[in-house]
Amino acid sequence: METPSRIKLPVKNPQLEELLLWRDPKRSAIALGGVTAVFLLLQFARINLLQTVAYALLTLVLGCFLWNNLASFTNKPPVPVPAVLSEGIKEADVKNFAEKATAHINKGLAYARRLATGREPVLTGSVVGVLYFVGRLAGLVSIVGLAYTAVLAAFTAPKVYELKKPEIDAMIDKARAQWTSVYDKHLHKIVSKIPRHPPAKPAESSSDRKEE
Repeated sequence: METPSRIKLPVKNPQLEELLLWRDPKRSAIALGGVTAVFLLLQFARINLLQTVAYALLTLVLGCFLWNNLASFTNKPPVPVPAVLSEGIKEADVKNFAEKATAHINKGLAYARRLATGREPVLTGSVVGVLYFVGRLAGLVSIVGLAYTAVLAAFTAPKVYELKKPEIDAMIDKARAQWTSVYDKHLHKIVSKIPRHPPAKPAESSSDRKEE
């Protein structure tokens, strides 16, 4: 039997990648089982999520208070505090995060600009279709259900793709070829007739005005 080729996920945390790809089946099963248990509890026990979080934090705060006060009388170690609570966040880490976030935000803004200009019918149609599907799905499933569906897909889709990569790649190539054929024969003529606005001229900078 041919061993399936391993794939790489677009995640930076190697432990998360191993978890989603079931490199350690026991750990992955425990993680997915825990998420499923929380989902079933929130979905069918009619538990208010905000109320649950508030009571959990209340329990945590009181637990830390009682633990530390009892520890001072019994000579036991206090509650272990994470380093970030003691040392705070380093300025270099904040700058690094801000730089990475800025790049992603600018990409998102550029994407939104492409949609706002209305010059790309295929892109607009694709986004409209996805948003309509999400809206219809949100009307049928709760937010908690959507979140669990996303987690379930993250735990199943990558592993299924890794196990059936040749077959899935062949199906994707076939679907892409059929879509290209339909687009070239029918949709291209329609799209080409849609009027497109000329690109907007960039605004003059203050330095350009001074030079003039």
